[in-house]
Amino acid sequence: MANEFTTPGAIKLKSELPTEAAKKDFDLYRPLDKTAMSDLVRNLVKNGGPGAMEHVNSLAKTFFNRATEIGASTPLSDYINDSDERQAIIDEFDMKAQMILNGPDTKQVKYQKLGDLKDLYGSKISKQNLQYLLEQGSTAARMASSGARGNPGQLSSGTSTPLMSNNVKGEPVPVVIKHSFAQGMDPAEMIALSYMGRGSTVMAQLSTALPGALFKKLSPTLFHEVVTVTDCGTKNGICVPMSDKKNLLGRFIQGTSVLIDEAKLKELQNDNVKKVYVRSTMTCEAKEGVCQRCFGLMANGMLPEIGTNVGVIAAQSVSEVLTQAMLSTKHKASAGERKGNSYEQANNLLSNPSENFQNEATISTTNGKVNAITPASSLGDYHVYVDHKQHFVPRSQNLEVKEGDEVKIGQRLSTGTINPRTLVSLRGIGAGREYMAHELRDIYGGGLDPRHFELIAKNLIKFVEVTDPGQTAFLPGEKVDINQVRKYLETKLTELPIEKAEGKVLAKGVFSLTPGTLLDANHIEQLQKDGVKSVSVSNSGLKVKPIVPGLQSAKMLDKDWISKLSFSRLRDTLKESAAVGAESDIHSVSPISSYVLGHEFGDGKDGKY
Repeated sequence: MANEFTTPGAIKLKSELPTEAAKKDFDLYRPLDKTAMSDLVRNLVKNGGPGAMEHVNSLAKTFFNRATEIGASTPLSDYINDSDERQAIIDEFDMKAQMILNGPDTKQVKYQKLGDLKDLYGSKISKQNLQYLLEQGSTAARMASSGARGNPGQLSSGTSTPLMSNNVKGEPVPVVIKHSFAQGMDPAEMIALSYMGRGSTVMAQLSTALPGALFKKLSPTLFHEVVTVTDCGTKNGICVPMSDKKNLLGRFIQGTSVLIDEAKLKELQNDNVKKVYVRSTMTCEAKEGVCQRCFGLMANGMLPEIGTNVGVIAAQSVSEVLTQAMLSTKHKASAGERKGNSYEQANNLLSNPSENFQNEATISTTNGKVNAITPASSLGDYHVYVDHKQHFVPRSQNLEVKEGDEVKIGQRLSTGTINPRTLVSLRGIGAGREYMAHELRDIYGGGLDPRHFELIAKNLIKFVEVTDPGQTAFLPGEKVDINQVRKYLETKLTELPIEKAEGKVLAKGVFSLTPGTLLDANHIEQLQKDGVKSVSVSNSGLKVKPIVPGLQSAKMLDKDWISKLSFSRLRDTLKESAAVGAESDIHSVSPISSYVLGHEFGDGKDGKY
């Protein structure tokens, strides 16, 4: 092909792939770097047939043996970048950094600007450094470029410059680092960089312990998410834009049995479709666990087998990625990571503390126009008035609105992380789940399967508190799973035109809106935009309000007392369970009862799973 070339090794690799489908998906002209190797394994898992895993193991052995035979050495010259272009980038960064440091802005604003500047120039100098070293024939640069050892950012810190360091609070140390380790640094640069070095060393030691502890909390919250049935029969789903290909492939279109594969995706693109409503575990209506259709295809291109514990897979996946992310932080010197590392962000969102939620964004508590934005103090804080209602925005955050903007309740007014408790109290369970799933995906960088985050969001935002039991046996103040109230809401329902449903309690879920949602004007407006003509509302008198307990306490709301013993507060759990005569089903989706009592694992009332 024009301007493309391949190698004998790539040709041999393709010829030995086990199936024609795998060969078709293999690109002969693509360099086999780290990303391409990951795609090759995915290709084999999806298209390799029964012998796929055996072929993966065979490839691993072949590559390992070949790497051992070749060997590699990296002389000191591999790490020297004394180019004029590098020096010009450093001088330009230094000039702009000094302008910020000597400017009139507050300390927080300066840190913000320095972080943005460092991110911009860090990318520039990393790219220049890699290109220059590759041109010099550096083996170290070749390994970083391919992903065989390190990455371009880590290489740049050692061979070019990290530009600026952070202190233990994550704030930039106001010293521009102009030299690399290979060149030798002056005392001021070494002292500045030592802050990051010490912090990264401690973080590396904690990199296994902290994500491991998170997994121990997350796993009990998710281990009941087992695939139990083929199809739950739901007509609901979530909206996914066509631009999000990774989130569409392998899912079923809402209300149908149509699978979105590459051919279907292309058909939708040709029809100029902008968004698709697809089935999701967040809207699955299986009595227990999830159904195959709402989960969609696994990485091997097949539906998960009945009995597959997709909850534990999700917990394990997100925890392992955090471990790797934390390990990588010790190789970085970033002044721009103001929100904290991936673990800190994920832990903050999942734990969702009732107090001291970190970097909390300000969101609007009402609909209306932004009437005014005024200083709240001399320190750089703001008051934002929406329909004359005051909202406080701290100086550590940037404004996301301006005077005259029209905003909706629950819409962000500033940067930061939206507190799920606040959002759910204003917009309901559905909005909270969608935000948490999207935010977690953003924190993790988009590499993981989005359905992992949907399972997590579903299980952390699923509880309601009974405010009016109506004609049910619930008690006022009782906290229950939303699935437990569904059947009561559906006993007495009426189908109403959407324009007459405001102020009514939803009996059946619609899109991401869950049963029990008190429909407001915003809900009605959005449903009308989505083409909904009527909804089922409940006449049972049962009213509930959503609550978001957080990872530390969500498991304690479980009604299965043996299952709760897998978490914490064991003594309290035993006392409370004995006092109320709590029961535990020995044949359920929770594996703990079967493990503890030695009963058959996976036998339920509706079949074997």
